[in-house]
Amino acid sequence: MMIRVFEQNDVYKVADITHTMLKEAYPLSFFLNISRHWPEGFLVAEREGEIVGFIMGVVSDVRQSRILMLAVKEPHRKIGIASALIRSFVSSSLLKGLYSIVLEARISNVTAINLYSKLGFRTIGSLRAYYRDGEDGVRMQLVLQT
Repeated sequence: MMIRVFEQNDVYKVADITHTMLKEAYPLSFFLNISRHWPEGFLVAEREGEIVGFIMGVVSDVRQSRILMLAVKEPHRKIGIASALIRSFVSSSLLKGLYSIVLEARISNVTAINLYSKLGFRTIGSLRAYYRDGEDGVRMQLVLQT
C-alpha cells in the first residue's frame, strides 16, 4: 500500500468512494478546490494501483487542521488503511506547524470513533442534529504540540 497526495485525475475515484462509503454526493469541483488549498492535507491510499481510500482535510484555523472526510472501500477495511491515512495526515499537520486536528463523526459511527480514540483523539463536544438527516455528531481533537 502507498499513501500519496491526491492528484486531479483521482477525482472520479474519490467521488465514487465518497458516494459509496459515505452516502454523500459532492460536485467534482469541491474535491478539486479542497486539493488546491493544502495538497498535503488530501491524501489517497493506493493498493495494487487502485485507490482504496482517502483522507481530506483543510487548515481550519491559524494552527489547526480539520479532517473533512475519511473513507476506505469495503473490501479493504480493517487492515490498517484508515490508520495509515490518519497518521499521514498527522504528519502533514505537524510539518505545517499546526497545533491540533479536529473532526466530526456521526454518533452512530462507533467504529470511526473507536479508531480515532485509539489514535489519540479525544471527544471535546457533542453536536446536536449536526448531520443533514438530523443525526447527532461528536467533535474530537488530537493535540499535536504544546
